[in-house]
Amino acid sequence: MPAPTNTGTTMLRHCGGAMRITCLPLVLGVLAVGACDLPNEPNLNGPLVTICETITTVVAVQNCALGLLRADRIHAENEIIEGEIIGRDAFVITASEGRWETELLGSSIDPSGFLGIRAWPYDVIRLANITFHGASAAPASVLDAPHKAATLGYIQTIKALEYLRAVETRDTAGAPIDVDIDPTLPPAPLRCKHDVLSYIAALLDSAAASLATGGTDFPFALPAGFTGFDTPATFLTFNRALAAKTDVYLAFRNYPAAPDVAALNAAQAALAGSFMDTTVSLDLGPVHNYSTASGDATNTLFDADTSSTTYLANPRVRSEADAGDDRVARKTALSSSRSGNGESSDIVLLLYRSPTASLKILTNKEMVLLRAEVEWGLGNLTGTVSAMTFANFIRRTDGLLPADNTSTTSAAVLNRILYEKRYSLLWQNA
Repeated sequence: MPAPTNTGTTMLRHCGGAMRITCLPLVLGVLAVGACDLPNEPNLNGPLVTICETITTVVAVQNCALGLLRADRIHAENEIIEGEIIGRDAFVITASEGRWETELLGSSIDPSGFLGIRAWPYDVIRLANITFHGASAAPASVLDAPHKAATLGYIQTIKALEYLRAVETRDTAGAPIDVDIDPTLPPAPLRCKHDVLSYIAALLDSAAASLATGGTDFPFALPAGFTGFDTPATFLTFNRALAAKTDVYLAFRNYPAAPDVAALNAAQAALAGSFMDTTVSLDLGPVHNYSTASGDATNTLFDADTSSTTYLANPRVRSEADAGDDRVARKTALSSSRSGNGESSDIVLLLYRSPTASLKILTNKEMVLLRAEVEWGLGNLTGTVSAMTFANFIRRTDGLLPADNTSTTSAAVLNRILYEKRYSLLWQNA
């Protein structure tokens, strides 16, 4: 059958631009309150930022480096939930909280509500800035030159990931980038989408240069979810994957106007240095780990299939899928119907079936789909190495479907890419 028309966009819109310009400086101002002295200090439930401001031990490097990843976990979960609701592929149906649908799918978001007060991912960015300065000033007895370069490259890469999350959830509303300032000063101004993406690209390039001179190992241990990406050289492939994603966003920032060819070429070069590989698992890539151990966190996307299940797939996920698509069979299942907030569904999502299920940050399959987008933007629609080559690779390998040999026009090829992207990256970070 012909590729179905997809109207979604890779860039998510949470709320009207005017609202965001009003609320974001306010929530950043809330962060500044954290600089005040509180009667309960010291905070016995968490370490003070001073251990990252002045790094004097390798233990401090370890704690601050892992603190960045730990903080990103909940942001990654929220981005999945909100993105899939806005994309009309998932619902959050609860008896007590209807704003997931009424606001995300409505005309506006209450700036004082839990969706409006969205300072994330700026808590991680602040920690990254503090740790970057602390690591830069660390003595050679704690961080020698290669280890310092590796650490700084790691910090900048995670910082870029957070800015990428910011622009993915704000799109043309923009985001502040000049936030490495005294929290008592006026909030940083909003910058346009192009400026934010250009900043991310430059940040990733700077990080890549540091990682390239970072020696053979990090001075800290990364979680098990980063196995295979836990040395400066292998972590660099993750950095380049993020760079490719950023360059693709830059290339299509003015869609449906003609894409930025220079950005497409940059994306292609970044993909060549990433972990994209059509000969290995499509799920290859770093993940967030969880555990039930004291002091750790569990995956909040875990949802047992019961009468109180919260996360449900939009019925369209099944009705709009090609017959026999294995991704639908793997990722969804029929269950009892739940209704609420004007929505109803009897389809549960199967990706996170335990509280310790890992959460993918970036995958090989997304890299392959990015390559398809790049080829489409360059006008290479069909042929040996083309947009359809990579779209069909995902279709056959991940969907277990026959290749599409009928899509040849620009519109049809784009719809094919978007279809494969929708089902391969369903209920995941993308």
